Amino acid sequence: MKTRIVLFTEFLDPPYDEGIKKTSYNLFTELDAKYDLLVYCRKGFKGKENVKTVNTNKLFYSKSISYRIKHFKPDVIIYLPFASATFASFLRMRNISRYYASAQKIMIALQPKPINKWQQVIIKTIKPQLVLTPSPELKQFLDFSNISNKLFPLYTDLNRFKPLLSESSKIKLREKYNLPKDRFIISHVGHLNEGRNLLSLIPLQSSDYQVVIIGSSSTPTDSIGPDSLRNKLIGAGIIVIDDYLDKIEEIYQLSDLYIFPVINNTGSVGLPLSILEARACGIPVLTTDFGSLKKFLDDDCKAIFYSEPDEFLSSVKMIIGKEGNDYTNSNISKLNRKYFNIIYGAIS
Repeated sequence: MKTRIVLFTEFLDPPYDEGIKKTSYNLFTELDAKYDLLVYCRKGFKGKENVKTVNTNKLFYSKSISYRIKHFKPDVIIYLPFASATFASFLRMRNISRYYASAQKIMIALQPKPINKWQQVIIKTIKPQLVLTPSPELKQFLDFSNISNKLFPLYTDLNRFKPLLSESSKIKLREKYNLPKDRFIISHVGHLNEGRNLLSLIPLQSSDYQVVIIGSSSTPTDSIGPDSLRNKLIGAGIIVIDDYLDKIEEIYQLSDLYIFPVINNTGSVGLPLSILEARACGIPVLTTDFGSLKKFLDDDCKAIFYSEPDEFLSSVKMIIGKEGNDYTNSNISKLNRKYFNIIYGAIS
């Protein structure tokens, strides 16, 4: 008999163009293939009988959900909050845990959030059984709060994200997206907001490299208005594409370098998926020392370069000096195996 699992999350609807949505969908796909799965979300997709879209209060409480779960008799209940490790997320986890007392409970939180001292006291009394996180900062808080936790990596679809077979394919992709064929292209993928330190990329653009930023389908307030972050970037010559791209892997593949300038630990999930995807596509990465990246990948076959943002320009010149290096070797497949081992181990 298959293990019965209930997965709670806020959103399971497309497009899957940012880290938490991708993680939620990847988790759903894996659990659905291996276990007897029941999903509750606020927004989902049609066509799957076991995916239930529900309207509940802010604490995710519903009598009808409670009734259904008691009859489903889950072995495991998992909650992946989109707000990540907020105080409200811990309260929801506590409420969700009460639906079926004997089930094992797992919370998956992808990045830390500010927690007040009085909230910390309450969290210590309602702590989840187990929290999985890719964030060292969040793990530190969980350890301090005596909450059982495990640092874990995230999954990358290697059937989709993979190196191009030829240089001519790279040129064709640049033509497809109307990008310069003969310039050194530095790309970044992620939310267009102040928390990602995107203004630090302007000096690269001013040095005759072409910076290309791909935003997500959600539009932060930072990117709206005449004095917006978006307009500042475009005014500096940076190409900003904020439409949904079905084949985001092609942006990595047409790039010469992927860059990740985020400093604030709440600016991205604890192990940035865009870096994993870029490396899976065989592209070198220039990044800040963010989250658990060094722990899980280190320099990833000498293809990840670490730098402070004010040294990006000299770092790019150094990387260009290594032109001709083969960056297609990567440890992303090993990371995937670690991800599955930790997920399966937590469930068993």
